[in-house]
Amino acid sequence: MKDMFRAFDQKEMSRVRLLALLLGLSLALLFLVSLRERRSYRFLAGALDAQKKEFAKLDKERAAAAREGGRWEKAEQDLNDLKTRYFYQEQGGVNALRLDLRLLFGKTGISSRTIKFDYADLERIKARKVSVTFNFTGPYAVLKNFLETIERFPKFLYLERLDFLRITGGGNSLELRITLAGYYEYF
Repeated sequence: MKDMFRAFDQKEMSRVRLLALLLGLSLALLFLVSLRERRSYRFLAGALDAQKKEFAKLDKERAAAAREGGRWEKAEQDLNDLKTRYFYQEQGGVNALRLDLRLLFGKTGISSRTIKFDYADLERIKARKVSVTFNFTGPYAVLKNFLETIERFPKFLYLERLDFLRITGGGNSLELRITLAGYYEYF
């Protein structure tokens, strides 16, 4: 290799030195630029990691919000189901309640000559209450069957008051005033 450089004259040798110097400067410049780019890469990689962490946090929050939204939708469905299945509907008026009372009386063998209806608006709970008062005369077994049937009844129809008027025949015949409460929704 030394022989090759000896074959060069002075002018060619200066050109080779100049080319070697240019090559060295180019390599130094390339090294300096790569250091700057490496520093920029590290900065951007750190920023990307921070954004990934922020995205993961936001994704968890979004998933939690979606679950919460699903729970609220389920609650709304439950409320709508409650309104339609358990409350009497306003458009049916008292007729639906009267039909249910006739059904209950028929199932339990109760007959009542007079039925009194009282109406009240319950603004706080956004419902209307219809109180149905009637007299019952009969044995305890029929009363017990009637109360059990009301307990199992799917609508909001509850025993509100039970007044003992007279007990005759050694407790075999009861005369009572019963007040039931039915609830209408008006949301």
